[in-house]
Amino acid sequence: MISYKGVSLESIAPVKVEDIRVSPIQLNATVRTRPVFPGSDFVRMARGTRTVSIVFALLNKDMHTRQKQLQEISKWAFSETEASLALPNYPDLILNCICTGLPEPSTRQWWESKLRLTFTAYDNPFFTSIAEKHVSCGTEFFACGDAPPLVRIETTLSASSSLTYSDGTNTMVFGTYTDRPTGSLVIDLNRQTAAVGTASIMKGYTFASRFIIPKPGITTITGTGTVYWRERWM
Repeated sequence: MISYKGVSLESIAPVKVEDIRVSPIQLNATVRTRPVFPGSDFVRMARGTRTVSIVFALLNKDMHTRQKQLQEISKWAFSETEASLALPNYPDLILNCICTGLPEPSTRQWWESKLRLTFTAYDNPFFTSIAEKHVSCGTEFFACGDAPPLVRIETTLSASSSLTYSDGTNTMVFGTYTDRPTGSLVIDLNRQTAAVGTASIMKGYTFASRFIIPKPGITTITGTGTVYWRERWM
């Protein structure tokens, strides 16, 4: 079953899915052109976007009914923000993406089997676990997957508390300052942000601090609060 935003494609119209093509994540190389000598200097490799193409047929001879079904399919696929796409061959995983290509049907060939929906994953091109796991800070945990998991730390911030978190290699220290907000604090390790609601507390992030880098495998994050993570795969 193909599901987008929690609604299955098969419940919208009697589609016959011919193929689902999942592209690999694009690899974007950053290079610096040499002004005199041949070649270029390699700087770094970064992962880019990925696409999912769903090829299907809509075997309905009645042109008016078929057109209405195609409109419903387009309405199902359209979104103004990235949303979760679930595919039958990736159980318990979702891909956050947005529709970037709608079907282009033939008026004459009702039997055509090349109707296509294209989805593109921009912000998070990895297949992400639906289930979120959590442990208390100071407890060892194991993150499955072959890509960095989505990790955040949640705790309650008071006016006088100074917070320190460490994975044994990197240490983050958030000190106090006069107008620092209090309440439910969320530290996003992937985006390297720390905020109470929409109010950032990065002003208290000390100069010698280094953000903890999420990685698959065994990790122990010491500090105060709860660690939440969702596993990801290439």
